[in-house]
Amino acid sequence: MHLVVTAHTSDGHLSYQRSSPEAALEKAEELAADGHEWIVITDITGRHYEPDEFDDLFVHPGR
Repeated sequence: MHLVVTAHTSDGHLSYQRSSPEAALEKAEELAADGHEWIVITDITGRHYEPDEFDDLFVHPGR
């Protein structure tokens, strides 16, 4: 699975590629902890997910 985690900052975008849902969510949480506010996870189809939505759909579905 190809996923891109992006934080939009006042200095531009920071993007990181990850190969698993768990790794993508971990990176999104790390970016949030660093103070970045607008973070999205993008899948191979180009669909954007907020970290909480992504967690509910892919990491912990049915929780």
